[in-house]
Amino acid sequence: DYEAIAADFLKTDIDVFIGGGRNHFVARKDKRNLVQELRKKGYQVMFSMDSIVNVKQGKLAGLTVPEHNPAMLQGRGDMLPRASATAINILSNNKKGFFLMIEGSQIDWGGHGNNGDYVATEVIDLDQAIGKALEFAARDKNTLVIVTADHETGGMAIADGDYQKGTVSSKFSTTDHTGIMVPVFAWGPGAELFQGIQENTELFKKMMFLLELDPDIVVQ
Repeated sequence: DYEAIAADFLKTDIDVFIGGGRNHFVARKDKRNLVQELRKKGYQVMFSMDSIVNVKQGKLAGLTVPEHNPAMLQGRGDMLPRASATAINILSNNKKGFFLMIEGSQIDWGGHGNNGDYVATEVIDLDQAIGKALEFAARDKNTLVIVTADHETGGMAIADGDYQKGTVSSKFSTTDHTGIMVPVFAWGPGAELFQGIQENTELFKKMMFLLELDPDIVVQ
């Protein structure tokens, strides 16, 4: 539902979104030009990371490629950490604070493909993006950083490795999603709420609780 999801951006007041999928905004079956519509709503619409990183304030829509961004193994480079830092810089202008979601989406693709190198390089890339968030949080001292996943893919296990050579070999049990529990890491004010084993839907409730967006939510 790529085109429907792209159209949904016009129904929100989201401040910043950066990713691929430009064709879903400008080469649509319904002939709508969502880029023009975004600009009418006051968005700065940029098509390259070099342009995106120069935006310091205001609303930003960054559409970096026509479809999906390439994998790290295919030379994507440092797009995700740069996009993350740019979003943080813009959103931190709001003195009331902000909520930002950063996704390392192709970790999942590597799992589906049972490709350990794909998974490893995508995880390293996400780690660099998380570093940008932690750097800001350390300076700000009032920001919570949560790192988790919606599910595991592939039943991946580390089979062997060589620390000196910097190599790891992996094995997989499936090409689909699994029920393996995923870790949750949290750092900053409120991090203590994310300890222990919990239903994944509890993370949403706890974030809403900490943001004080739903007065009816009670967190144990």
